[in-house]
Amino acid sequence: MKPAWLIAFALPFLSLSVSYPQAMPPPDSQSSAKAAASPEAAPITEAELRQRLAGRQIFLRGLYLDDNLHFNMNGDLVGQSEKGSWTLCDVVIDHVKISGKKVELEGARFGIHFEDEGNWGEQATSFDRIQVTPKKKHLLIEIDRQVVVKRKKEKGEKKAKAKKEAAGDKTAGGATSEAETAPQTPPPGTTFSPGESAEHLRAALNKIFAPDLDAKMIAEMPDYWQYFYQAQNSHKMLEPTDPKIVRPGPGVDGPHLMAHVTPASNDYAQKAEVAGVASYMVILGPDGRPVAVAVYRPIGFGLDENAVTAIKNAKFTPAVKDGKTVTSVIDLAVNFRIYSKRTAQGPLVEGAEAASPAASVKPMPGPYSSQAHE
Repeated sequence: MKPAWLIAFALPFLSLSVSYPQAMPPPDSQSSAKAAASPEAAPITEAELRQRLAGRQIFLRGLYLDDNLHFNMNGDLVGQSEKGSWTLCDVVIDHVKISGKKVELEGARFGIHFEDEGNWGEQATSFDRIQVTPKKKHLLIEIDRQVVVKRKKEKGEKKAKAKKEAAGDKTAGGATSEAETAPQTPPPGTTFSPGESAEHLRAALNKIFAPDLDAKMIAEMPDYWQYFYQAQNSHKMLEPTDPKIVRPGPGVDGPHLMAHVTPASNDYAQKAEVAGVASYMVILGPDGRPVAVAVYRPIGFGLDENAVTAIKNAKFTPAVKDGKTVTSVIDLAVNFRIYSKRTAQGPLVEGAEAASPAASVKPMPGPYSSQAHE
């Protein structure tokens, strides 16, 4: 069963009007077919790669968090890498190097930090970019290339040609032998065409990088982010439309949080000193269990994912209307802070590291209110 507000925003995904410079054309699933049909396409050059990638804000589609990434010629990751939030996969490439066998890209990773104030309708574009790659280190991305090889001479071709020349065959210098015209198949991972190799690399780049938060990237996000961007793109407030879903207020005894919720922070947020309040819209079933969560005012830096996980595991008393438990929707604020002994709430666990994550749900008095959103 789809969450109630998914019905309200079951609209096609639209490209965001975020002012990211276009780094590359949209992904083309038929690149290989086009390359085969046009083997004389222009070879890719280092200058082209610099123009497409260097100095531009792009995103890693695979949400990989490792700072050393290796991709094969099809744009698939070689080996393994931890994955995380798209808000930690904003990258800028500074150096580009290309050879016949691979492409090397060096740059830095940035975290997206959303502003926690301001007009809700501008939340999608109200953010800061904070570099998380240390200055003395760099992000390294290697991409294997489809290697260009030369066609091999068939065995006996030279001897046949020499014999014809010795016999005075007038066509020896101009005729094409059957061996020369016979079709050849290049070894796996190679091609006879520089143009095909170039198109293969372009397709791999489109698979690895997104020039902005395009429809494909949004569609691959968790549902709680999709709700947020659907609402932002359609310029509509994120609200359930099912009349059976009630908000706390007159005649409705709202839910209560039964246990303290502590979403984890992460090293990126702690080192960048990212703190603040994020808010989420939560639908609770008649049993008080969270049915669906949507990002309302994000904070970014991978913290929203942690907050949603904690909220889904939280326990609430259900809302009550006319003496019966009912499905309800509430606004839940989560406060993320920089963790230290000075700001710790309660005693530290003995032996715990000072940099261990800590964040808490902002206490809400009594039943959750149904204040109108800004």
